[in-house]
Amino acid sequence: MVRQKIKIKDIAKMAGVSAGTVDRILHNRGNVSRASREAVERVLAEVNYKFNLHISAISCRKTFRITVTTPIASPGEYWSSIQSGIEHAIEEYSDINISCNYAYYNQYDIYSCKSAFNSITDQVPDAVIIGPTFVHETQELCKRLDAANIPYIFVDSVIPDTHPVATFTTDHYTCGFLLGKLLLSMSAKEGSVAILGAQRTGNERASTSLERRRGFRDYMARSGLTDRIREASFSVLNPEENEKSIMEFIQANRDIRGIAVMNSRGYIIADILRKKGIDDIIIISFDLTSNNIRCIKNGSITALLCQRPELQGFNAIKEMMQHLIYKQEGKGNHYTMPIDIVMQENLPYYK
Repeated sequence: MVRQKIKIKDIAKMAGVSAGTVDRILHNRGNVSRASREAVERVLAEVNYKFNLHISAISCRKTFRITVTTPIASPGEYWSSIQSGIEHAIEEYSDINISCNYAYYNQYDIYSCKSAFNSITDQVPDAVIIGPTFVHETQELCKRLDAANIPYIFVDSVIPDTHPVATFTTDHYTCGFLLGKLLLSMSAKEGSVAILGAQRTGNERASTSLERRRGFRDYMARSGLTDRIREASFSVLNPEENEKSIMEFIQANRDIRGIAVMNSRGYIIADILRKKGIDDIIIISFDLTSNNIRCIKNGSITALLCQRPELQGFNAIKEMMQHLIYKQEGKGNHYTMPIDIVMQENLPYYK
């Protein structure tokens, strides 16, 4: 049985109002009595009415200028997957006129981030998708966007004291807590575990790494094992420095049995240990990047925590278009992605 589509005139008849009143309510144009709005909303709920995003966008004949600012990434990396999701959404809504510009920055360099963020308001966008790394710089950007009445959505991170239309991210504290639980259960009962984070120019940690570290340390504290944690950092910008510094760290802490890499660069550590013939240390990192997949396959990384980056990017564009077309006030909804645990055994089931 084919379900017949409900039209605006049908809703108007069921609610006892005019079709024009229904149209004003659907598009949030105001000038509607409270009684009429309540009557229409009751009918909409009863029939489970869905907006037709494409038809409404075609009818308004507008080009929507969206600026996307995220860390620059090579194909196969985490941020590249978020960008793929964004591009997929733009293709999906190809009958809507969307002009997408990018303001990339180096996520390991706070000055690169400042430069990219400063360029955004000059582009005069209708909306901005933000992949934040540095908290203060993101807050300053959001103040300028708020002042200009430009809506924005976050992917990957939640930044305090901002007012996004929506946020799409995993719960990074839970990621860190789960990482601690996994690492402790997989590594030897004796010995220490290490937290490794990336060095950043400007000496400010990424917001995601801070939350993951907090979750990890909380799990260890609940287990009464805080004294078993060791910490170090490594360079993504200068990888030639890593082998020496990582090996010095391992030799100074010979009881390390597990390493938690707080970002998607676990392969850097895995490759160093594999090269040195060290195969008795469990490594857990983040995200199905091409290099991490390689290390899962060869066994140098034991597990990855993954956060659906493509879905984050896709849903960010979808949510923003709903906001721009229907003029709906942003509710600041935080949509939390599932946390996938990927290992050698279930890797073939992930694309």
